Formats: sequence, structure tokens, C-alpha cells
Amino acid sequence: MTKNAKRVPLPDVVWDRHTILAEVRRRGMTLSGIAQDAGLEGSACRHGIARRNRNGAKAIAAALGISFDVLFPSYHERGHNSEANLSLKKRGTSRPKDTSAVDEKAA
Repeated sequence: MTKNAKRVPLPDVVWDRHTILAEVRRRGMTLSGIAQDAGLEGSACRHGIARRNRNGAKAIAAALGISFDVLFPSYHERGHNSEANLSLKKRGTSRPKDTSAVDEKAA
């Protein structure tokens, strides 16, 4: 965050990648600049705004002075431990648990 930037309360805004980027530009910042100031790779905030880099997203929130949970409310929906992550859901029992039963037709 620049030294002269003021933190003004914002009205209730629906934060998506377009409004976040508009706010970054309105304050005279760039995503690459925010990433470099945070000690991250230059592309970290570009990926963070698309919710693919958590550290980049955190750097954006810190630079704007807005809570991470307010700026990225749906970030956890696709998270590793989320129910929305289909790859981690418990699988149904499509296979029989008892494999000791002999298939009578094959014998």
C-alpha cells in the first residue's frame, strides 16, 4: 500500500474479480506491484484474484485494507477441505464389501 493511500469505508459491494481489479486500479496500484511488495512472484496476485493463489489473494486484501473474508467470501467453497470439492467426498459403496463370496455362475 502506498504511503498516501487512505482507507475509506466502502459501501456494501459484491466483490468479484472485476470489482477487485477496479478498486486496485482506482487506488493507483497494480497486481504485480502488490505481489512484489508482499515478496511474492509477480503473477501471484493475478492468480489470487482468480482464487487460484491464496497468498496472492491475501496480499490483495492486505493492500486494499479489506478483510480477506469480505473480499473473497466464496474462497473457501472450493478449498481442500470443502464439501464442494468433489474429489474429497466420500465415495458410495459401489463394490461389495465381502469379497469372500464365491461367484456361483463362474464355478
